[in-house]
Amino acid sequence: MRGFTHCWLLLQLARGPAHGYELLERMAADAPGTDPGYLYRTLRGFEDEGLVRSSWDTSGSGPARRIYAITDQGWDYLRAWSVHIRRTRDQLDRFLNDYAALTHGQGGENDV
Repeated sequence: MRGFTHCWLLLQLARGPAHGYELLERMAADAPGTDPGYLYRTLRGFEDEGLVRSSWDTSGSGPARRIYAITDQGWDYLRAWSVHIRRTRDQLDRFLNDYAALTHGQGGENDV
């Protein structure tokens, strides 16, 4: 799922604003092993593209933390990716169904 890690990251922000470490924790189930450097580079890129915005949270007793939130443009990007993923899934399902039909009775169905 490495190719979709950026989508998972934006989806996490759609669930609510968060700082980087919290996003890593949220992504543990969906994109395990996400590299922190990749996460922060992606967040900076998202911010440059207008998909997220950030602000500093200085309310805690520790050091200030940068909080990220999805923007309207980020929501549009997420919607477009969901359409793309759905279409890709439909194409893959058709391929697997056709493959299974062609190999039925040849032992090939176990490969799917």
